[in-house]
Amino acid sequence: MIHPTLQSRGNADTSVVLLTGADRLSLDPVAFSLADSYASVCAISYDVRPNDEADAGLSVVRRVSRPVGQGVGVDDVEIFDLSDCCLSCSVKHDAGGTLASLRGQARVFLVGLPVGLEATPVARYLEDMMRLDSWGDGMGVAVVVNAVGLDEFEERFFDDDRLCVYGTGDEDGVFDERSTGAVVSRLIREATHVLELPVVGRGCLSRHVDADGECACRDIIRAVARRDAVVVEDAHEADLCDIAGLYEVESSVGA
Repeated sequence: MIHPTLQSRGNADTSVVLLTGADRLSLDPVAFSLADSYASVCAISYDVRPNDEADAGLSVVRRVSRPVGQGVGVDDVEIFDLSDCCLSCSVKHDAGGTLASLRGQARVFLVGLPVGLEATPVARYLEDMMRLDSWGDGMGVAVVVNAVGLDEFEERFFDDDRLCVYGTGDEDGVFDERSTGAVVSRLIREATHVLELPVVGRGCLSRHVDADGECACRDIIRAVARRDAVVVEDAHEADLCDIAGLYEVESSVGA
């Protein structure tokens, strides 16, 4: 499935999957689970850190994990300053260069964006670069996946305070000026796939239930998501190869 704001380039030989999330505790487990479901995957993840010496007060951390045997191994970590442009521009420009340098090393590139960052501008930029530069031949942005943790989901969805993208509070935190609830909603809405991270134990059921004793989190997510979005109730059951559309490519080649 192609993100609705992008023009389809047909079945690409190499797929790029963009992963978004409104909290690190949901992003990391889903990213690990997806990477573990397919051998030929290169995982690229982005995060932010406060940096008083940088012009914008922030640094961006990029981690690259390449395929190693039947799993993935962390090869390198690079930190660069967020200087004269926004976080979205910094990440999409770096992602383009990183994908170009890693071309041919995997069939799927799983790109985990920083907490709260929307994927649509990144996807559009990468698609443009793939069309204009030779490194993009046979590559395409396949889908946008949003990781949603069900534990504390309702609290986040109705939270009008600023989204914390790093740290835990005012002393060490980095905040987005948008409200947490607005970001949660926008990330779900733009996604082609929404992967729900189940709660261990009763979780949110012990904090907010309706008159029938049931949690409405899944219903809220389904209502916010696009009508044609794929919603997976257990992220651990998601298959990255299937999400990236590679099964369809292999079937068409075999036919």
